[in-house]
Amino acid sequence: MRAGPLLAAAALAALAVVAGLLAHAAGAWDERLSDDDARFLAGERVAWTVDAPLAGVAERLVGLGDDLAARRALALHRRAEAGGADLGSGQERQGVRSAAEAALADVAQGTDGSRSAQASVLLGTLLFEDAGTPDGPTPAERALGAFENALAAEAGNAEAAYDLELLLRLLEARGERPGTNPGAGARGGGRRGAGGGTPGRGY
Repeated sequence: MRAGPLLAAAALAALAVVAGLLAHAAGAWDERLSDDDARFLAGERVAWTVDAPLAGVAERLVGLGDDLAARRALALHRRAEAGGADLGSGQERQGVRSAAEAALADVAQGTDGSRSAQASVLLGTLLFEDAGTPDGPTPAERALGAFENALAAEAGNAEAAYDLELLLRLLEARGERPGTNPGAGARGGGRRGAGGGTPGRGY
């Protein structure tokens, strides 16, 4: 008997196994996203990961990259804003904050206007609270740039408009005139700030 038919049959069997594993991994991702989203909204810490054969391949095939990046950026933002004893030393706190800002900046560069705007507003709330540097833009200027980026990504974003107006009023009350900021570096999303306080906080 020729080897050709045997090889073809083996290849088809292998393809069937791979297809089955990919289907299983895709289903596992769907279940994980649903479960972890619910846990995240309930205040728990989650990672949105799947431990299954070919999970990474399924993630790429389904196109989950941007969705996962946005979720993880939101989780980092929550940790950075919440603080708490679980963050340990000041260096660790700053590390979480920096990671949150970098993750939100990456999401803000995406093509989804609404998601980019949300990420930029959240980024702005973190930047506003950062320590300034002698030679660079002030935290307020960097936050202003992030809120402006949010409105550029989604012109009708109410949170971005609210936080931008609130920040401008705050700066006016301080007698400050911030220039255009080229260094905000991102876009983001957030919640409205309280009346006369700092720009919006929270998820």
